[in-house]
Amino acid sequence: MHPSRLLLPVGVVLALAAALSPATTAQAQSPSACAFTPSNATGGEAAPSCVAADVALDRLPAVGESAALRIRLRSQVPVDAARLAVRLSPTLTLATGAGLSAPRRVGLDQVAERTFTLPTRGRTLTLRVTAVAPGPAQIQADVTDAAHPDQERSAHATTVFTVGDRAGGSHAGLVGTDSAAVTVDARPAANGHALPLAPPTAALAGQICAKGQFTFTDKTGTWLAGRNIPVAVTGKSTSSGNAQTWASGLTGTDGRYSLCFTSPVTQMASLQVRFTSDSSLWRVTDNAGSAAYTVTTAAKSNVPAGDADFGTTSPGSTQMRGWHAFDTLNLLWGIRASGTNCWTARETGNCSRITIHWQPGSTDGTYFSPSGKYVALMDADPDSEHLVLHESGHHFMDLLYAGWWPSSDCPSPHYLHKRSGPSCAWTEGFANAIAGYTKGDGMFYWPNGAFIDMMTTTPFDPSQPASRTNVEDGDQVECRVAGSLIDLWRQVDGGPAGTFANMRQYRSSSFREEFNDDRPLTGLSTTAATRDLVWTHTIDYRLAPPGGPLANGGFESGTANWTITGGVVTNSTTYPAQTGSWYARMGGNGTTNTDTLSQSFAVPTGASATLGYYLRIVTQETEPTVYDTLKVQVVDGTTTTTLATWSNTNPSTGYVYRTVDLGNYRGRTVTLKFVSVEDASLRTDFLIDTLTVTTT
Repeated sequence: MHPSRLLLPVGVVLALAAALSPATTAQAQSPSACAFTPSNATGGEAAPSCVAADVALDRLPAVGESAALRIRLRSQVPVDAARLAVRLSPTLTLATGAGLSAPRRVGLDQVAERTFTLPTRGRTLTLRVTAVAPGPAQIQADVTDAAHPDQERSAHATTVFTVGDRAGGSHAGLVGTDSAAVTVDARPAANGHALPLAPPTAALAGQICAKGQFTFTDKTGTWLAGRNIPVAVTGKSTSSGNAQTWASGLTGTDGRYSLCFTSPVTQMASLQVRFTSDSSLWRVTDNAGSAAYTVTTAAKSNVPAGDADFGTTSPGSTQMRGWHAFDTLNLLWGIRASGTNCWTARETGNCSRITIHWQPGSTDGTYFSPSGKYVALMDADPDSEHLVLHESGHHFMDLLYAGWWPSSDCPSPHYLHKRSGPSCAWTEGFANAIAGYTKGDGMFYWPNGAFIDMMTTTPFDPSQPASRTNVEDGDQVECRVAGSLIDLWRQVDGGPAGTFANMRQYRSSSFREEFNDDRPLTGLSTTAATRDLVWTHTIDYRLAPPGGPLANGGFESGTANWTITGGVVTNSTTYPAQTGSWYARMGGNGTTNTDTLSQSFAVPTGASATLGYYLRIVTQETEPTVYDTLKVQVVDGTTTTTLATWSNTNPSTGYVYRTVDLGNYRGRTVTLKFVSVEDASLRTDFLIDTLTVTTT
C-alpha cells in the first residue's frame, strides 16, 4: 500500500508484477538476480522481476494496413519452459509465424501461444498484425515460467492505440472512456450473488419497457453477468427534440434489466440504453479519477409502446477489465454486514463510495491511497478478483476506521509469505482475508495465475528459502494473519461481521492488538480454544502453551503475566523474535542499567522439571572480560538462587536453546526471574524468547 500516485499517458507501456509478489525460489528472491522493475510504477508495490517484456510496432496501422510487431523478452535467469501468449483486440488480426499457434478466440479477443526456452541472452520475436476495423486496439504479450508461474518469473507488456479508418488516421493512445455496445450471442455463467433480482416487469398500456442484458468476459473468455450496473434509457420523443433520460435503474444478479416508462408519444423517435461504471456505492474510473466508463447501445428508431428488446450487450474489448473490476465489488458488498445501505454502519445515507482507478495499459498501481481514497490498478490487475478484493479491502478498512490508518511499516516490496512488520501484516493480512474469505477459497491469486494457499498451517522450514509453499511464521507475516482471520470468521465468529463491528469502535495497529486487546471489548472470543486455532497459523497468543505452566512464554500477548522493568518485552524489529513477533530484550543500553523480567508459577510435580528458553547475546564489547551479565534466578520464599549466568563473553549469531533444572522446586510456587546488569559503556543485548517448563 503506497499513498503516492503517478499519472501516465496511454501508449506503449510495460506492466510487470502486481503487488504482494510470491517468490518461490532463492534465485527469484535475490535482488541481484531479479532487477527488472516497471519503469513507471513509482506508486506501486511490484517486486523486482527476473523476466521483462516489451512490445513495439514499427508503425500504427490504419484499416487495411499491416505493421511489424516486435516482442522483446529478457530474462536474468534461464527459463526452460517460457509460455508466451500474444493477445489482440478484434480491431486487429495476427499473422501466424514465429512458431506461435493459430490464433484462437478468447472472449472478443484472439490469442496465439508458444512455449520455448528463454535463455539469459533473451529472445526477440517479430510478427505481423493487420488492422481490420477502426477503433480502440490493444496488443498484449504475457510470458510466464510454466514450471514456476511466479510473478518474479513472469511479465506483462502491452501497447494501446486507436485504429483510424484511413491511411494516417491512427494515433497512439485511447480517447475517452465511452464504448459502443458490442452485441454478443453468449450465455453468461453464474458469477455469484449480489442484490436481490427484481421481478420481471411487463409493459402496461402506453408504456415502453426497454429490456436486455449486460455481460462481460474474464481473462479466460468466460461470459459473466454484469450485476448492479447503473443503466438508463435515453432518447428523443421527436426527431427534432432533445435527448432525455426516460428511465433508470440497476441490472440484476443475472445482468438483466427491464426499465419501463410511459411514452409521451405514439412512437418514440429514438431510444438507446446506456450503462455506467459509476453507482452510488462504488465506481471504476480512468487514472485521473475524472471519468467513469460507459457503454451505449445502438439506437432504435420509431419505438412503439410495448417491449423494446436491446438484446445482450458487452463493452468493447479494451474496456472489458474495467467492467470486471466493477462487477467484482459485488462480492465485497455481499459480506459488508453493515445493517445499512452503506458500506459500514457509520453511514445510513449519502454513502461513501469505493473508487477504483484503472485504464487500459496502465502501470499506475497496485495500491490503495489512504490520502486520495482510491484504489489504483494496473492494466491486467482486474484479471484477478482476489487482487481487486484485496485492494478494495484496504479501502473498506479505511471506511471502518473512519479515515484513520495505522502507521505503515511495510517494506517495498512486501510479500505474503515473508515477515514485514506488525502494522503491515495487519493491514495487508486483513485485505488478504477479505479476498480469501469473500471468494470462499482461502487463496490468493495473482493476475498471471500464480497463487498461495493462505490457510496453510505448516510451520516455516528454515532450511529452505521462504516461498509461497514455505511461509514464514508469526503475526508479522500477512499470510499467517489472513489465515487466522479467515479461520476465526469461519469457525468462531460466524462470519466477519463481529470483526467489522469491532473495527468501527476500536483502532488496532497490529493483529496482536486487535486480538488480545480489542476483540474482548466487543465480546468476541479469545478463549483457549480460539487461541489454539490462531496458533495453528503459527501465531502464538496462548496464555499457557501446552507442555508447561508458564503463561505467555512466547511473549506474543505482550507483557501479559510478566512483571518487568525497563520495557523489556517488545516486538521491535531491531532484532527478530525466535518465533512469532514478540520477545524480551534485556540490556542494550550502553550505560549503567539493570533490567528485570519475572513471573510466578507453580512448578509441576513429577520425576523432573526443566525450564527451556532461547537466548541470543549481541554485544559491542570486544575484550574477553565480563562487563555485562544476565542471571537466571528462582526466588523461593525469601531465598534467591542463581541457576545460570551469561555475559558479554557468550555472544551468539542466533538464538541458542538453553535449559536449567527446576527439579528442586517441584510442587512449589516460585518466581522465575531474569536480571541483566550493564556497566557504563558498550552495550550488550540479551534476547530471550519461547520459554517452557517441561516435566517427566
